[in-house]
Amino acid sequence: MAEVIPRALPEARQLCPSSTRKALAAGALLVDVREADEQAAVGFAEAEVLSIPLSQFEARVAEVPRDREVVVACASGPRSLKAVYYLMYQGHDRVANLDGGLSRWAAKGFPVRGDAAALTALTRGCTEGASCCGGDVPATKAEDCCGGDGRGHC
Repeated sequence: MAEVIPRALPEARQLCPSSTRKALAAGALLVDVREADEQAAVGFAEAEVLSIPLSQFEARVAEVPRDREVVVACASGPRSLKAVYYLMYQGHDRVANLDGGLSRWAAKGFPVRGDAAALTALTRGCTEGASCCGGDVPATKAEDCCGGDGRGHC
């Protein structure tokens, strides 16, 4: 088995929704790593979107082009940031994370398809009484979810 040599990666580039919209208009591809049920409820409109749920990302990474700018997004940012670092580790150098994800995109009034009200939970599983972000402790309100920042960011 080949020895795995860890390598230092630069800090991932973060784009706000406005910068993301400009990048998309200039030809960037948006990669949505939310799971299928999340994407079915609400999604990005007026953008070329490649859907690769994070749960399938490693197996499907070859679908992400290397010859153009790529912006990766999820509901609020952390899952897409993981995907960005994975892409960087695989040698992609034209990749950025949508800081704040779809929830911040929609809050800026940018176009979405589907029910934008579905973003109130912000992340998968972050609903009252449900375990948040895979944890064992139920969240009783958004402030309890994923670090208590009041926005439910995981």
